[in-house]
Amino acid sequence: MPNETSSDRLLARRYRLHTQVGRGGMGTVWQAFDEVLGRDVAVKEVILPYGLSDEERDLQHRRTFREARTAARLAHPGVVTVYDVVEEDDRPWIVMELIKSRSLDQVIKKDGALPFQRAAAIGGQMLSALHAAHEAGVLHRDVKPSNVLLAPGDRAVLTDFGIATATGDATLTATGLVMGSPAYIAPERARGKVAGPASDLWSLGITLYAMVEGRSPYDRPEPMASLIAIITDQVPHSEKAGPLWPVIQGLLDKNPETRLTAMEAGRMLDEIAQNGTVTLPDSSTRTLPESRVEEASELPQTGQVARPESGDGGLDLFDAQPTQAGGNGDRGGRATALVVAAITLVTALVVGGLIWMQSGDGGAEEKKTPDPVPTSQSTSQGASTPAQPTSSTPSTTPSGPPEGFRAYTDPSGYSLFIPNDFPAEPERSDPENHYFRAPNGITLQIGQTASPGESALEDWKQMSRSSGFNGYEELRVEKTGNHPPVPDTEDGSKSADWEFTFAGNSGGRMHALNRGFVMGGKGYALFLMAPESVWTETWTRLQPSYGSFRGGS
Repeated sequence: MPNETSSDRLLARRYRLHTQVGRGGMGTVWQAFDEVLGRDVAVKEVILPYGLSDEERDLQHRRTFREARTAARLAHPGVVTVYDVVEEDDRPWIVMELIKSRSLDQVIKKDGALPFQRAAAIGGQMLSALHAAHEAGVLHRDVKPSNVLLAPGDRAVLTDFGIATATGDATLTATGLVMGSPAYIAPERARGKVAGPASDLWSLGITLYAMVEGRSPYDRPEPMASLIAIITDQVPHSEKAGPLWPVIQGLLDKNPETRLTAMEAGRMLDEIAQNGTVTLPDSSTRTLPESRVEEASELPQTGQVARPESGDGGLDLFDAQPTQAGGNGDRGGRATALVVAAITLVTALVVGGLIWMQSGDGGAEEKKTPDPVPTSQSTSQGASTPAQPTSSTPSTTPSGPPEGFRAYTDPSGYSLFIPNDFPAEPERSDPENHYFRAPNGITLQIGQTASPGESALEDWKQMSRSSGFNGYEELRVEKTGNHPPVPDTEDGSKSADWEFTFAGNSGGRMHALNRGFVMGGKGYALFLMAPESVWTETWTRLQPSYGSFRGGS
């Protein structure tokens, strides 16, 4: 990243960079001049963290372009307009509307906490912008004071719509970088669950609290401490909030299903801004939308499932060789260790691993590194003697299911923990293949065979050469390593992963991880598919399922 605070660089033979107007953990914002249209613009120079592989960097750049294009379709006075996105110096540059103003964070730090009536007026504008984005199928995921600009007349404008997710959101695959601040993140996101519009409303509630109190109630010296507080602690009462307190309290309901809706919160904020008083909603007549927390972001086509069967232009993964295994990750680059917090209280919420990297505004970026996900595996690579069941059986036995999961035992003998929003019973296309189809196009396919092959890794390599998936892009085929449900030997004989992306039925990219392994003498394949935009959240959330899987004898 350049250190200079001024420049005369011409970007894309059009945008003349002048001075830095902002700098954070994921890039620098420049004031620039569009020499083609003759107008001032803001240009965000996206800088990815050090240490990414070339494949990871390329993947994140492509997602930046996609997410910027998504954000560009939002037309609302409370949303910074995205004009263009260009690539130069092997990285993306996002061209946006230039708003000469201070951020809400700067206002709070310099001028102090805001009166509740002014906070309500600003919050109402933020809510209007969020609602417009949600209607367009876009989530923000990083609502906080530093991402709110206050223009003259207290016009509130949200920045980084879609851009934060592009530079690394929990919904992304591979490195799983996410732009977010632990003191403002919703509890369902901290638990590794799928974000939805209600998650943005939680962050709005924290921002309202910060406006009247000067700081987030969950601001702690360490990011993990903030996460624990969000999960376990109730928000402390604010006397300064006055009539704004019921709104804050309603938005900070830890259960997204019963959290205040945008319509309810908007009415209350308008009333406070205009009259300084509020009428509480009648809880007996509230009607909440079903499963708000499971709404996927940037995916208006929820419910569309890209099935890897012949009807979708691909093949049934388990027609010919049900025990072949496949994997997840970039070739080698994503084989970095999965970070698991050794804190009993938050084990369930960080099963997928969280690394928080400090960003420039005192917030943080969340880095999730999912481990590979193989499908069914064989015994020993190149060996004629099958692996013994005892050697491929995990040494630990799961206790009861964690919060949000239930225990499931299939008549065929296998068992595992399944999220509560997954169907009670799987679809059975044949005796060897079962499908758990969850909301938002997420599918967990369980394949099994009584006669596994000799090498999971070689099976997946063979299958990957003729995948049959439309728009197939291979990410990696490799041994599973020390990941559940069956840690692998050094040669990939005990389990293997096959990870790839492909074109979904509705046009979006799908991400898939096929983990193959042998357990109890049977070959199994756990094949997980999800829209690319919610992959990392899905993978993190499903870790209890993988860790609890037990095969039948």
